[in-house]
Amino acid sequence: MKLTILGSGTCAVTLRRSCSCYYLRTEKLHIMLDMGFGAMRRMAEAGIDYRDIDLVVVSHFHLDHISDLPPLLMALRHTPGFARKKPLTILGPPTLRSFLHGCRDLFGDWLLPADEYPLHIIEIDVEQVEIGDCLITAQPTLHTDHSNGYRLESGGASLMYSGDSGPCQALIDLADKADLALLECSFGNDEPFEKHLTPQQAARTAHLAGAKRLLLTHFYPQMDENDVTGMCGTLFKGPISIAEDLAHYEINHDDHATISDGTF
Repeated sequence: MKLTILGSGTCAVTLRRSCSCYYLRTEKLHIMLDMGFGAMRRMAEAGIDYRDIDLVVVSHFHLDHISDLPPLLMALRHTPGFARKKPLTILGPPTLRSFLHGCRDLFGDWLLPADEYPLHIIEIDVEQVEIGDCLITAQPTLHTDHSNGYRLESGGASLMYSGDSGPCQALIDLADKADLALLECSFGNDEPFEKHLTPQQAARTAHLAGAKRLLLTHFYPQMDENDVTGMCGTLFKGPISIAEDLAHYEINHDDHATISDGTF
């Protein structure tokens, strides 16, 4: 699998970090993990064509994770000279349908497809679902009433994505021996927040899960003034990386995750 960081920040956007958004490429699928505001522009910067997207995976319904989903739906229906035919699947926690119906009520019927292309909406809680060549496992996390973390497996490789969450057993279960654990890390060790992770908590989660590599993301601006890797301490013995917008990772089961400055 190949991962591109499109947004490693939060609602407090900076030039360095956009809102949460990640692009995952498997052999058969183009997958978006969350789509915070600015995601569509970041996709263009990374050379990712929104018309290719097969699957959007939603962790929860805060705007810095989902607000560019309606613009994606709008673009898929109203790009001149483009007529989408292939299906689009949107997968997320319970109330995903309510969110999309609310978007239709707010923006009008022209946002969701009528009969132009198939739209599949999957609400998932503690479940597994196979889509194309990707097995997706979900568990509720400690953030909102409806928030999920995910494990995605394809081609023998595994990626765990926390979404937003405080420390909980679900994150450990999802990251069990994962080739790459993509964990949020919003605040420093000296300012713990019940429903977000600190570097120390993220490192401890990856350690308890036996993950092979840890990639930290979802930084508020003050985190860029800190030695985030150092704040992890010695709790996690594997490689630790700091997510940067537009960075690329190739995730393989044998050699784990390697960073690249190039494009795929």
